[in-house]
Amino acid sequence: MKKVILGSVMFFAGLLSGVVILAETMSKDEIVNGQQLSSFRIMSQYGLMPVFCILVGIAVLGIGIAIWGALEKKE
Repeated sequence: MKKVILGSVMFFAGLLSGVVILAETMSKDEIVNGQQLSSFRIMSQYGLMPVFCILVGIAVLGIGIAIWGALEKKE
């Protein structure tokens, strides 16, 4: 049960943080040479892509721990 709660909290924290970074980059409307930049391009310009990848990794790790805890047999 503890693994499920830990995994769920990790998943939620990683997901929420990733969404906040994506929302921040989407709120900034950058236009270069008449072309609108995507949010991933803006994240790479500001150096936030490694942070975003780490947050997605935390979310994936959290969902993995939650599934592992749910499928674990009690002795």
